[in-house]
Amino acid sequence: MKRIVRSPAPRLVPLAGAGRYPLYRIRVSPNFKDCLIGCTLGSKYWVLSSIGKGGMSVVYKAKTKGTGKTVAVKTLRTQGLTDEMLVKRFQREAELLSRLNHPRIVNLHAYGTSSRGQPYFVMDYLVGQNLTELLKKIDHLPPERFQDIFVQVCAAIEHAHKHNAIHRDIKPGNIMLTRQGQTRDYVKIVDFGIAMISEEAQRLTRMGEVWGSPIYMSPEQCMGATVDLRSDIYSLGVVMYESLTGRVPFLGKNYGDTMGKQISEPPPPMKEVRPDLEIPASLEKIVMKALAKLPDERYQTLTTMRKELESALSFKQDSGGPGRTTGTKHKTTSQERLPDRKNEKQKLELKRQEYRPQESEIDFDLEEEKPVRRPGAKTRSKSRTSTTSAKPALKSVRQVKSSRKKAAAKGVRLKPMILVVCTSIFLSGAIIFAINNMQSLTKILGEAARFLLKGATEESHY
Repeated sequence: MKRIVRSPAPRLVPLAGAGRYPLYRIRVSPNFKDCLIGCTLGSKYWVLSSIGKGGMSVVYKAKTKGTGKTVAVKTLRTQGLTDEMLVKRFQREAELLSRLNHPRIVNLHAYGTSSRGQPYFVMDYLVGQNLTELLKKIDHLPPERFQDIFVQVCAAIEHAHKHNAIHRDIKPGNIMLTRQGQTRDYVKIVDFGIAMISEEAQRLTRMGEVWGSPIYMSPEQCMGATVDLRSDIYSLGVVMYESLTGRVPFLGKNYGDTMGKQISEPPPPMKEVRPDLEIPASLEKIVMKALAKLPDERYQTLTTMRKELESALSFKQDSGGPGRTTGTKHKTTSQERLPDRKNEKQKLELKRQEYRPQESEIDFDLEEEKPVRRPGAKTRSKSRTSTTSAKPALKSVRQVKSSRKKAAAKGVRLKPMILVVCTSIFLSGAIIFAINNMQSLTKILGEAARFLLKGATEESHY
């Protein structure tokens, strides 16, 4: 016979002056049948407390007998035991978790049925917070932290898609952030309760049935149409939008209004929603593509989306000119859009003004026509010249500069040539003068010789 352990009854004390015992009123919880606290499941897991409740399930904290390891136990509510569809969904969630062996997806340890007939499964007990709780504290995620978290999220859901599993309920509350070693944002995806396998999409979905959270549902989900993995990409785009801005892109007065916005309205630009934030344009581009209304216009796989997200903040344009990159973090803001012709002309004008004072810093070698640059002089790179040479305005400016440089080089070369010509003219004139006045020059030289000889003889007499 099974032994039942009862706590000792409290000792009743008569009321002072009344001579009778007090009356106690016991309030029974409406879901007392779901309470498994103190029970042992599968003769191995001792249920300690309730840690969460959903529409069709309850999650408990339990301890493994023998090892003392803390685990989480998810059970189906007793109200749903009579619904065959809910029971099948619960069983399918356990089957999916057993198939999805990924470090970023919660692990399944055991599956069974309690003595009351409630199905349950045992999974990891996660210590941390979900993304909803984090956003309530810090309002939005910085770009670097956003990239780190959602690269992990994409990898986890991508693994589920490879096993033909569609989550259908991606939202911040189902993204757990735990600490593992030095990693503070170690992602774990939870709650595959309404997930479905592609082959079972029609069999386990009733006619006109809509599952999910309206704020994060895709347009095809809101219309009750058949969904595929691109529906998860849209829902993930809504979560990413909220994480960057701290605001959801679609929010109506009620569920119907919100679902109508999901179907018909485009997401507002992030700059309009949060003008006070500097959101990189590369990240906004990824989010907006994931939020496309038509599934064919979104990312077709999470593999492509994850790769673009990984490289979104890896490179930025160097100040040396377009086309040159460095390995530093990308810090472009949401104002950095693809430049139109007007913005391009303004940039070219700024570049011209920037380089005008530097013309005096260029010398020219007398033997070659190529410019020789002084140490420390700032010059334009070949990549900048090649990328902007097609612009007519900049081309005309360069032609003027090149003509000035050639003229200056010619002027520098003419100086020694003029000096040589003047010297030769002077020498030729002197020679011609000496030839025409040879006799007079001979007399002058003779008189000079006599004068010198006369002075020498007089000195010898003395």
